[in-house]
Amino acid sequence: MSGQYATLKDVAERAGTTAATVSYVLNGSKKRYISEDMRRRVEEAAKELNYVKSSAASSLKGKKRKIIAVLVPQFENQFFTQLVLGVERVADQYGYILSICNTFDDPQRELEIINRMQAQRVDGYIITPSREGGRNTRQIRKIGVPMVVVDRSIDIRTPYFFVSVQNYESTHMAVEYLLKKGHRRIAFIGWKADFGGLELREQAYRKLLSQYGIPEKEQIVYNGEFTEKSGEDLTRQALEEHPDATAVLYAYNVQARGGVDYLARQGIQIGRELSVFVIGAPDWVNTGNNHFACVDLNGRGLGTIAAETLFDIIDHDGAVVPYQKHQVSTLLEGDSVCQI
Repeated sequence: MSGQYATLKDVAERAGTTAATVSYVLNGSKKRYISEDMRRRVEEAAKELNYVKSSAASSLKGKKRKIIAVLVPQFENQFFTQLVLGVERVADQYGYILSICNTFDDPQRELEIINRMQAQRVDGYIITPSREGGRNTRQIRKIGVPMVVVDRSIDIRTPYFFVSVQNYESTHMAVEYLLKKGHRRIAFIGWKADFGGLELREQAYRKLLSQYGIPEKEQIVYNGEFTEKSGEDLTRQALEEHPDATAVLYAYNVQARGGVDYLARQGIQIGRELSVFVIGAPDWVNTGNNHFACVDLNGRGLGTIAAETLFDIIDHDGAVVPYQKHQVSTLLEGDSVCQI
């Protein structure tokens, strides 16, 4: 069941005064005298009720605005574009519109956006959180407004609704594919992010190689920033320091774009001189002459699951016990991996 924002009337009843007096106090007005005792009572009542000032004049208790806030960290990452498209398709069916915001993975920006969305009295949140997502979503959770966390977990002790791609399984699938093609010297190019769940990609790589008798000290792992430039730099470094590498596994598609561009500039024939596998399936992996082997994380499907979960909470007559769901990944073969 959807949580309710407290109104001025709610605060007034708790403080034993009028909505007008509450408005004067909470807006810091000096136009009329308010005793210190009354100010204290109003402020305490507002705090107890988790009152958030509304900038939406039509927001009345129990009235839905038919707006969902969607916070994503990287508009330039096509995965999140697909995610939003999945969310929007479901929201349309329910007669809702989206307020889409890019946090740029900046915790402070994320918090400011959430505060603005609370002021707008949105009916629910779909959030791919920053590293401070647990702290920044505290007010949403206290009020009880429906929220679904997507792709990255948050560090809190209480259960919450969470939908994710198969971070571990997708990489396991990719590494197993390369191993079965005869590759043993596989360079892993990744992102050292401090987000819950993403570390599973490197874990899958290391565990499977170890199972194939390749000890950790012989594994080739390079982690950097989530940029094309970092993908280029890490690819160059990995190949210079490990010229015996026969394959490169890109754990993230943004880094992969930079790495693949670097290989092309070096005149390296992908699929012949060096095999390449990409986790993710942006358009460029199968555009023109490109036919990269990849794992499609199915961002649109993830968005669909996230939105269906959110509306399950919004439209449910009673409390819904938090649950987790995963979007299944799909391996797509291409001509970027050779048999050796």
